[in-house]
Amino acid sequence: MNFISKSTICLIVIVCAMINIAWTPWGSIYESARDERSVVDQAADKQISLSIKAKLADRDKGKALKVHVYCFLRHVYLVGAIDDTAFRSFAVATAKATEDVKKVTKYFVRESDTMTSDLEIATRVRAKLVAEEDLSSTQIENEVMNGEVVMLGMVRSKADARLAIKLTKSVEGVRKVTSFLITP
Repeated sequence: MNFISKSTICLIVIVCAMINIAWTPWGSIYESARDERSVVDQAADKQISLSIKAKLADRDKGKALKVHVYCFLRHVYLVGAIDDTAFRSFAVATAKATEDVKKVTKYFVRESDTMTSDLEIATRVRAKLVAEEDLSSTQIENEVMNGEVVMLGMVRSKADARLAIKLTKSVEGVRKVTSFLITP
């Protein structure tokens, strides 16, 4: 009969833990990071977003930096502050043409010079969400453009989405909140 040594078991546990952390985009920063998607869905979504981002960068690196690409359950979200309507259209067409993409949602605003205040708002929003014990905020991303907050990600429930929106709206400097939070 074969017996597995204690050191082999420890090694297996450590490797499994590392794989789990590697597949969660935020690691274990805020308690234990959770992702409601399966590992297969996470990998597919990451591949889709990276593919789209690469095609945008191939076209124009500078403009590609202004378009943030998110993907959840093969639904792509394009978010950014960019005035170039032709590049916006290119981004949408590229996302729609990407293999396995089921849907594309865009949210573009005009470019402005509010980057510093937007970064401050984003920091305050993140701090507020993380501080809320009743909310698993590790899956919530936010982009702030011109004082407008766009919330993206997966949350455990509609109640969590409502709470996240409420908390975000209460942050000083937030002019508008658009939520693309989804539940499994």
